[in-house]
Amino acid sequence: MKKFLHLSAVFLAVFGFAATSHLAFAGSFSDVPENSEHYAAVEYLKAKGVISGYPDGTFQPDKNINRAESLKILLLGTSTPLASTQSINFPDVQTTDWFYQYVQKADELKIVEGYPDGQFKPQNTINLAESLKVILLSFKAQLPTTVTADPYQDVGKDVWYAPYAQYSKDKVIVEVQDDGKLHGERDMTRAEFAEIVYRLMYIKENNLDSFPLSTNWPLFVHPTDHYSVKFPFSWLKINAGSHEIFWKQDTDDGQVSFARIFPNSATVYMVVDANKDQLSLDAYLAKVEYDSTAVTQKNTLNGYPFASIAIAANGLEDFYFELPNKAILIVYTQLGNGYLRTQLEQEIRFMVGTIRYNENNTAPADTSTTVAATGVSTSTTGSTTTADFLTEVRKNLLVKEKGKAILNQMPDAVIIETDTIGIGTGPVDYYFSAQYNVTLKYERNSDTLLAMKDGKTSAF
Repeated sequence: MKKFLHLSAVFLAVFGFAATSHLAFAGSFSDVPENSEHYAAVEYLKAKGVISGYPDGTFQPDKNINRAESLKILLLGTSTPLASTQSINFPDVQTTDWFYQYVQKADELKIVEGYPDGQFKPQNTINLAESLKVILLSFKAQLPTTVTADPYQDVGKDVWYAPYAQYSKDKVIVEVQDDGKLHGERDMTRAEFAEIVYRLMYIKENNLDSFPLSTNWPLFVHPTDHYSVKFPFSWLKINAGSHEIFWKQDTDDGQVSFARIFPNSATVYMVVDANKDQLSLDAYLAKVEYDSTAVTQKNTLNGYPFASIAIAANGLEDFYFELPNKAILIVYTQLGNGYLRTQLEQEIRFMVGTIRYNENNTAPADTSTTVAATGVSTSTTGSTTTADFLTEVRKNLLVKEKGKAILNQMPDAVIIETDTIGIGTGPVDYYFSAQYNVTLKYERNSDTLLAMKDGKTSAF
C-alpha cells in the first residue's frame, strides 16, 4: 500500500517555487489597495459614511490613530445621535474644533475620561487595550462578568482589560501577533482600529455570534484542478509543480523554508489525484496507509464526501475531498507547537472550510455568502444527521486520542476559553460549535474530550 507522509513533501522544492501575489486595484483610497488586509473594513466603513479619509485621497492606514479620530469612527459606527447638551470642561477642546461634538457625546456617554491635569489631549495616540474598552463600551457589548482563565499569554485574567480581551477573543474581533501575544500596549493604527469597528458592525448587521475569520481572505482558484480555497493574508502561497503550498512562516524563530516545521509555523499542501480508477473515497482511503496512531473520521463537508486523518502527537492532520468529477483533493497539514498554535489551528480549520469545487476553474459565485455565516459550510446529508453526530461525540467522551478527530468534524468550532492549568494533565480548551450548538471540553495533552454541554458555556 502507498504511504503518504507530510514531511516527505519536502521533495517539492526541487520543482522551484515562487510566492504568488494578488493584483492590487484601487478602491476608495489610493493607499488602501484591494489586496491589503484591511481593504474590506475600510471600504465598508467608507460606504457607511463612518470614515472619509484625507483631502489628498488617502486614508493613511498605517498612521497611529489619535483619541479624537477614534471617537468619530466609534460614534458614527454605532449610529449614535450626536446631539448633546453635555457641558465639557476640557481646556484643550474648543467648540470650534472639528472633533468637539464627538468628545462632547463620548463624555456624556461616559466612554472616555480626561487626564489628571483636566485635559482631553485629543492628539494623543490610543493603544489596543484602551481601544477595546472604548469600542466595546460604545457597542454596549455584554462583557463577561468574570474571567476565569488568562485570555491570552500576555493578558492575565486579573488585569483591568481582561473582560474586553476575552470578549474580543470570543467574537474573533482581534487576533494575536506572530509571537502568540496580544500586546495590548501597542499603539493602534487607523486601519487596525477600523478593522475592529468593522468586525463588530458586521457581526451585528448579519446577526452572527462571532466574526467569520475567512470572510475577506484572498481567494485562490486553481487554474486546472477545479478547486478554490481562501487563505490568510499573513500566509504565503507557493506553487510547486502540481502542488500548491500555503505556508505561515515563523520569522521570529528564524525559519527560512517550509521544509521544516518551526514552533509558530504551519504548512498546508494541496494536491489533486485524478483518481483514474474512479474509486469512491472509502475505496481510495483503503489504499492509503498511515501508522497505527492515526485517527480517521468521515463525514460530508461543503457537500462533498470528506475524511480527516489525524496524528495528534506530530501535529499532522490530513483531509481528503471526493470532488464531483471523482478526483480526490488531498490536503496535508502540519503546524508547530508554539504559542501561535491555537490561532494557526483555527486558520487551517477555516481554510479547509472554504474549499469549493469549480467545474470551470473560476471563482465560486457563492463563496462570500456561503462562508459568511460560520466561516465554513458544513452539510451533514444522507445518513449522518446532527443527532447521529452528537451521539458519536458522546460515545467518544473520555476516550483518549479521539478528541481532535471529533473536532475535525466541526470546522466552525472555535475556542471560547482556555484553562491553562487544566486538571493536572495539561491545558483544557472549551470549543463552541454554532452549527451543533454545543460546547466541548477538550484536554490537549491526552487528546481527550472530557465533556459536552448544550449551548455556549465554559461552566462544566
